[in-house]
Amino acid sequence: MPIAKQYRFIILAYCFLFPVCNAPAQNNIPLGSWRLHLSYNNIQHVEVTSEQVFAASGSGILVYAPDDQSLNTYNKLNGLSSTGISGMKYDAVNNLLLVGYADGDLDIVTGNTVINFNRLKDAEVTTSKKINHISIRGNMAYLSTAYGMVTFDLLQLEIKETWRDLGVSGVGLSVFQSTFLNDSIFIASAEGVLVGNLNDNLLDFNNWTRFSTENFSGAIVAITTFNNKVFAAGPAGLFRFGGSGWLKEPFPETAAIQSLTASEANLFMISDSTIWHVDISGERSEISDPAIVAPLVVKQDNDGNFWIGDQSGGLISNSSGAFSAYLPDGPSLSAAHRLVYDKERIFVLPGGFTPAGQPLNRPGHVNVFEHGSWSAVVHPVSDITDLLLRDDQTFISTFGSGILVADAAGNNTFLDETNSPLLHTASGESRVAALANSANGLWVANYGGSEPLHVLKDDGAWESFPLNYPNGQHPTDLLFAGGLLWIVLNPETGGGLIVFDPTRNESFYQTAVAGGGGLPDASVYSVASDRNGFTWVGTGAGVAYFLTPLQDAVKPIYENRFLLRDEKIRALAVDAGNRKWIGTEQGVWLFGPTGEELVHHFTTENSPLLSNIIQDIVIHPATGEVFFATDEGIVSYRSDAIAAMPVFEKQITIFPNPVSPGYSGTVGISGLAEDAFVRITDISGKLVWQTQANGGMATWNLRDHRGRRAATGIYLVFASAVDGSQSMVGKLAVIE
Repeated sequence: MPIAKQYRFIILAYCFLFPVCNAPAQNNIPLGSWRLHLSYNNIQHVEVTSEQVFAASGSGILVYAPDDQSLNTYNKLNGLSSTGISGMKYDAVNNLLLVGYADGDLDIVTGNTVINFNRLKDAEVTTSKKINHISIRGNMAYLSTAYGMVTFDLLQLEIKETWRDLGVSGVGLSVFQSTFLNDSIFIASAEGVLVGNLNDNLLDFNNWTRFSTENFSGAIVAITTFNNKVFAAGPAGLFRFGGSGWLKEPFPETAAIQSLTASEANLFMISDSTIWHVDISGERSEISDPAIVAPLVVKQDNDGNFWIGDQSGGLISNSSGAFSAYLPDGPSLSAAHRLVYDKERIFVLPGGFTPAGQPLNRPGHVNVFEHGSWSAVVHPVSDITDLLLRDDQTFISTFGSGILVADAAGNNTFLDETNSPLLHTASGESRVAALANSANGLWVANYGGSEPLHVLKDDGAWESFPLNYPNGQHPTDLLFAGGLLWIVLNPETGGGLIVFDPTRNESFYQTAVAGGGGLPDASVYSVASDRNGFTWVGTGAGVAYFLTPLQDAVKPIYENRFLLRDEKIRALAVDAGNRKWIGTEQGVWLFGPTGEELVHHFTTENSPLLSNIIQDIVIHPATGEVFFATDEGIVSYRSDAIAAMPVFEKQITIFPNPVSPGYSGTVGISGLAEDAFVRITDISGKLVWQTQANGGMATWNLRDHRGRRAATGIYLVFASAVDGSQSMVGKLAVIE
C-alpha cells in the first residue's frame, strides 16, 4: 500500500506538545458546532516527559504542564482519530507521542500535527485488532496486539514486520506487553513469556524461547525492565529473569499483580489497589494516600514525583507536596444510562440494568451540566435509573434501593419496600426502572413487581396498579403525555407497550400485530411526545407514531420504505421545531416533523460522535444544544431549534453580529415567536433569503437563493408571526 494512503495528517488548531494551549469551557457554542463531555476520572495510561505529563482515559488525553500548571485535553474533537485508547508511549528522542486504539488505529502526534496510521485498523485480521501496549527501542516502536507483535519504524512511519502466530506450532497468540534487555525482547502473552533475539528472524515462531509451564502456564499480564533485570507479573506473583529461568520474588505477599512499571530509581507494582515500589537497593515501601482509590498505573518523573493513573480519581500526583488530583472539567463517569433535562440543567445518570433486567452495580454519581460546566453529586446508592424534580424535592430512582428523595436542605430519605408499596426481589432489592411526572402525582415503574405501576400522590398516599398483560411486570421506561401514561416493556422478556389512562383506569396493550398497535416491531426501546401531541415509538425495526392509542401506529415513509426499518431505535427526542432526533446503533438521525425528510445523519465517520451506539438523547430547549449519550461517553451538538415564546421578545437577537471575514458558520436569529417567518433583504430592500423558524430560532447560511455568498454590507432581518399579528426588524452587518 502506498504510504500516502496509509495515514492522514491533521493540523491542530491547538498547539499540543510544545507548548500546550488553554481551552476554557464555554457556556454556549456556535450553531452547528460540537463539544465533547469526557470523563478523565479513569486514567489508564500515563507518560511523563521533561515538560509535560500525558494521561489517557478511554476517550481522550489529559495534558498537564507542571511549570505553568496548565491543564488541557486532547480528543477526537481537536485531533485524535478515534476513541477507545488502549496504549500510549512517548518517544523522547524523536519527540513523538504514540496513541494506540482498541480498533487497531494508531496516531502519531508530533508538534501540532497528528499523523493517523490506519493500516493496522484496516488490516484483514479475523481476531481483535486491539493495540494492548507500545514500547520503544531506538527508532522502532513495538506494538503488542491481540494477534502478535508489530514493529513500526518511527523515522519512516511504516510497518517493518508483523510477528503473528507466535503460539506453539504457529497458532495465534495474544500479546499484552513487551520489554527489552540487551539484544533480547521479552513479551508477556496469554501463554506465559516469550523471549527472542532481535538479531534473529523473529517471523519464525521456532526462533522464540518459551516459558509457559508451571507458574507461567497461563497469562502473564505485565513485564518490564528495572536495574538491568527483567520482571514479569502474573496470577502467581512477581518473577525475575535469572538468565535461563525465572525466580520467584518473595514480595509482594499478595500473589496477583495488575500493573508493573519502572523508572530509573524504582520498580512499581500494583496489587489489590495497593501501590508498592522497590528501589535499586531492594528497599520496598508502599505509596498510599486518601486521594488514591483504585490505582491502575504509576510513573515517576526526573524529580522523583509520582504520577498515578487512578480508576476513579483521575491523574494523581505529589508534585506539589501532598497528593492531589488533576482533573479537567467534565463528568465523573463516562457511563450514561439516561439523560434528563430540568430547570436549565442536564443530568447524567449512570444507570442502570442490563437488557436481561439485572443491576449493573454502577456507582451513584449524578453529574450535572449547567452554564457550561460540570459538577457531580455522589449518592449512597448504586444503579441510578431516573431523576425528577418535583416541588422542592429531587426523586432519584435506583435499580435496587428503591427511590432516594433529597429535599432542598440536603436531607435524604428512602422509599422502598419498608415504607411504600414498592416490591422487592428475593434478594431484597427494590428495583425502580423509571419515573414520570404528572398532575396526578409521581408515577413509578417497579420492575419485577406483581403490581409494577405505582403513583405517589401529593398528599403522600400511594396507589398501585397491576399490568395484566404479557411482560407487564417488566416496565423499563415511562412517558406521561396528553393525560396518558405510556409504559415501555422490556424487549428481552416479550416487549410491547402499554398505554394507561389514569382517569378511567383503562389500559391498552400495543404490539406489532395489526389492529393491536401495528408497530414495526414488538421490541420497544424509546418513546417521545411531539408538539402535535403524537407519541413516537422507537422499536427494534424502525420508528412509528400514534395519533391516538385507539388506532394502529403510523409508519412514516422515507426513501420508499418504512422509516429506518433496519435500525434499532434506542433513543428519541423532539426539538423545538418538532423535528425528530433518533438514536440508533448506526449513529444519530435528524428528520423533519413527519419523519419523511432527512436533515442530518451523524456517525463516527463524519462527526465527533464517540460511538455510533446511542444510549439516550436530551435537548436543552433554551440553547438548542442536543446531548447524546453513547456507550463511550457524552457529546453534544448545537442545533438550530430553540423553544419559542408565544410572542416576540422585546428585540430579536442576531449572532454573530457583525459577521467577521472568513466566518464559515451560520447566523442565528432568536427571540422569535413560534415558527415565525423570516425574510432577509439588502439595504435597498432586495430579497436575499427567506425561511421559517424552528421553534424560536431561524438560521441563515450567509448565501442567497442562488448559493452566492453575501457581500459586505448591512442586511435587514424582517420577522413576522405565523398569523401576521406581530413583526420585528433587526440589522446584520457582514464584513468580507
